[in-house]
Amino acid sequence: MSVKVIDGSVLEGGGQILRLSVAFSCLLEKPILINKIRAGRSNPGLKPQHLAGIQLVKQMCNAITNGDRQNSCELSFQPKTLKLGNFNLNVNSQTAASIPLMIQSALPVAIFSHHNSSITMKGGTDVTFAPSMDYVKKVLFPIYKLFGIHCEALINKRGFYPKGRGEVVLTVNPVTEYLKPIEIMNFGSQPSIKGFVFISGPKHQNNKHNQIVQDIATAVKNKLNLSGYHKITIETEVGDSDGSGGSLVLVADTRTCLIGSSALYDMRKSTINSITDEACNKLLLDLEAKSCIDPNTLDNLIIFMALANGKSKVKCREITLHTKTAIYIAEQFTDAKFSIKQMEDGLNEIICEGIGLKTV
Repeated sequence: MSVKVIDGSVLEGGGQILRLSVAFSCLLEKPILINKIRAGRSNPGLKPQHLAGIQLVKQMCNAITNGDRQNSCELSFQPKTLKLGNFNLNVNSQTAASIPLMIQSALPVAIFSHHNSSITMKGGTDVTFAPSMDYVKKVLFPIYKLFGIHCEALINKRGFYPKGRGEVVLTVNPVTEYLKPIEIMNFGSQPSIKGFVFISGPKHQNNKHNQIVQDIATAVKNKLNLSGYHKITIETEVGDSDGSGGSLVLVADTRTCLIGSSALYDMRKSTINSITDEACNKLLLDLEAKSCIDPNTLDNLIIFMALANGKSKVKCREITLHTKTAIYIAEQFTDAKFSIKQMEDGLNEIICEGIGLKTV
């Protein structure tokens, strides 16, 4: 079988290429060579967060690898047959490597197993340049259900930069034969908005953190009220962890769409206003444009649209570089065909004719 060579420096030129390439390689049993990994970055090569995801998928398909070490700019990944028994995997990054990004690699593989899977991941639950775990649970997982994907994530412990030490247990049920195509094209009605705000840190700071989460909740309600949104509920949480950090996730439910936004709370530099403005402003952009999904969700859907059995259609305000990268990788590995066109309302329509990958 010929080895597929992937240029790791194209488009987004980072972890997105790695995560999707190893998932496709495993599912389609195609050996790959990824070169020029993160070549355009000031610190090129593989980092702990990339290695953690690679290690998970390697275990899932008994892959033979070379170059899977820190700072390596080339990775060869030769999958064997996908394991069909229960996955009961454990990966510990020893850093604040993003657990949500590990899920991005592992979930597409786990859903095509014959049995339920349990994957324990240790690292960062809420870190920069990655979705937060609450965003994954409250926004991505409900939308994944439209494909027929059923999974849950239990957050046992939060982890933040630089120590990590968070822990999440992901459980995944296999799909029934095929992934279903999705259609998210109708914005729906005036949304109800739910917010989830938490701060976690040393227990002796709980009183201070309780005040911060309450202040964020109040600020979010006030800002959204001023923009004409009044059906708002905010859940708050204060927890214990080795490091300190927090997150705000907003989810607008229009009955036909879920639109999310999020922002991290950095104990060193964030303020009540900064986290509120960041999350609310992103959400308001999508709501005012009547986007059917948010841009950060879209790039997470591409691999499932490519694998689904039939035509998927979604409507989104913005096509990010991550989304373009995901489409590029999907078309490199499969015969899935994507098209993007701008509609009269200024939004983008993304259509994909999926390949109908079938459970073995």
